[in-house]
Amino acid sequence: MSWIALNSRSGVSESFVSLKTIDQKRILPKGSLPINVLDVKDLDRVLNETPELSSRGGKKETLLIEGYYPNKFGLWATHKVYRITYQISDRKERIIAKIMAKECGKKELRLLSDLCKTSNVPKPFHFLYDGQLEEENFFDVKGILFMSYVDNRFHFEEYLRRWCVAELKSLELKNISESIFEIWSAGIKHNDLKGEHLLFTGKEWFIIDFEKSEPFAGKEDVKDELAVLIGDSTVYLDRFMAYNKIDFEGTIKERYETFLDNFLPLFDFDSGDNRYISAFETSIQNEKLKSAYSTLKVM
Repeated sequence: MSWIALNSRSGVSESFVSLKTIDQKRILPKGSLPINVLDVKDLDRVLNETPELSSRGGKKETLLIEGYYPNKFGLWATHKVYRITYQISDRKERIIAKIMAKECGKKELRLLSDLCKTSNVPKPFHFLYDGQLEEENFFDVKGILFMSYVDNRFHFEEYLRRWCVAELKSLELKNISESIFEIWSAGIKHNDLKGEHLLFTGKEWFIIDFEKSEPFAGKEDVKDELAVLIGDSTVYLDRFMAYNKIDFEGTIKERYETFLDNFLPLFDFDSGDNRYISAFETSIQNEKLKSAYSTLKVM
């Protein structure tokens, strides 16, 4: 993950100013907001006056606001997520601010409040929404969900890529299956379980982003969730190989197959005729990788 600094006590950061205008616009929030998350003084007020946030240890002073802005193989991709670093007493802490529609924000706040007691998910603090803007007919009013920051090293897509090019010595997959099973056992289908929503801290895995979740319906949902996770991460690997002009052979091929052999048995995976496997298959450009991925159809 890469983060681009937007604002700080010393003003707008050079890393943000140096972006092209079109890239700056892509990272900024769109529509009417209950607060301007890029304004340090307003954010200080929210952190100190909102009960769920202000009760966390003392007066807070915002030091830096950054946007989640990952560079994928030369292409910019943006999520409306902000990492906020603030000073509290004699230490620095971080918190996440996620720009969301009202119903999605309330839904994720409720789900995370329950799940964080037993599962590796972010702890939610508060969903800030200005209902008065909505009453005054402002267009596309969004809220801000504040939650704990998962101090991660990389996401599942990147983890698979690092494993396949031999940057990692061993696969740490058991905690993934435990975390996913806990979500399903709570009656929740994540419904967007792609690689960037599984974060690795170096010791354990966390699951994030539940705004598309639905009630868990059983075996078919298991197939769908796993097919999306493996398919999305395989497409990421495919794009990496294409960007770096690497073919799917030797170590990469052996390690990708080892990943499947180790990952799938954790779930007793039986794909059958799954719509997502076929959909991701059409997105894979490397024919050798596509052939290896296509073995999921007969597993």
